Amino acid sequence: MRSKIAGLGSFLPAEVRHNDAWPSEFVGQQTARYGAELMDVRSDGNDPCDAIVTRYLATEHGDPFKGAVRRRVADPHLSSAEAEATAAKNALDDAGLKGSDVDLVLSWAMVPDRVTPPTAPRVVHLIGANRAAGIGLDAACATPIAQIMMASAMIEAGRARHVLLTQSHLLSRANPLMHPTSPIIGDAASAMVMSASEKTGAGVVHMVSHGEYHEAVTWARGRDEQESPWWEAGPEYTPGTRNRVQAKMLGTRLVHFARDTVMELLSRAKRPSDSIDVIAATQPRRWFPAAVAESVGLSPAHAPSTWDEIAHVGGCGIVCNLIEARNRGMLAPGSSVLLYGMGAGVTRGAALLEW
Repeated sequence: MRSKIAGLGSFLPAEVRHNDAWPSEFVGQQTARYGAELMDVRSDGNDPCDAIVTRYLATEHGDPFKGAVRRRVADPHLSSAEAEATAAKNALDDAGLKGSDVDLVLSWAMVPDRVTPPTAPRVVHLIGANRAAGIGLDAACATPIAQIMMASAMIEAGRARHVLLTQSHLLSRANPLMHPTSPIIGDAASAMVMSASEKTGAGVVHMVSHGEYHEAVTWARGRDEQESPWWEAGPEYTPGTRNRVQAKMLGTRLVHFARDTVMELLSRAKRPSDSIDVIAATQPRRWFPAAVAESVGLSPAHAPSTWDEIAHVGGCGIVCNLIEARNRGMLAPGSSVLLYGMGAGVTRGAALLEW
């Protein structure tokens, strides 16, 4: 028994935030404010990946919005669970299934509604999955890859037939407008249904964690790297870093990590890179999906992007770009599809699918 993606769904908030939402003083402040290190990717051009990054960075020169023009903003009263449930219902409809058909729900929320419990049990309730367990699973922006790995294991072992994977990224509510990263941040939720299949579907999944960068990208309370823990009173939390040197280093290595992950996966699968028809990746910058494709010797046309409409939506970008590939007619039966994501922690991962 194999597993396949049987349904895809997304939720995009109706409100669109354009660049005129930022005051004129934002341009002068953005590089001086806390968190600028997460925006300022640097490269020295000493290897092919650096050359790719340098070329794409030139397209952003002088742009305080880093190429972003639109991003979605969720209603502040909308919970992450509700956003995920909406995406989940769309994915179930796409798969021709009902909530009661689901055996397991694996959920990830970038901005959880509570520290604990996880969002998953609430999603189970909202979609009527009355015989499913809801379990939180977190590998940050690489979570969809981890979810596919876990769902496939359950299905292939015969312990589940339909597993629902949900993701939400309602980060604008926790990212102040004047924060340096705010122009690239969008809100979204997404979902995939993994189902049992006699035919090929999910293949090799490859994931690697680098805990030495655990403090590089995280929730933080300003610039104090010795800040108080979350359970004690203190300044508000925003997305940032507790190790600025590491954060800058990661910025320079984004494409390198992607190239290495993809090539490691293909080596395990004994497949050449030119056998890949589609790459659906996260999009932390406008050019990143195209750069990933180029780094492994493929044309940027292999990597659809939804950046111009929704900007950076964390792990939801993988699913949104997979939906975009389908909308463009890129997912013919038998197509080889590669999913890629890297999340804070740091965990990088890729999955190979036969569509």
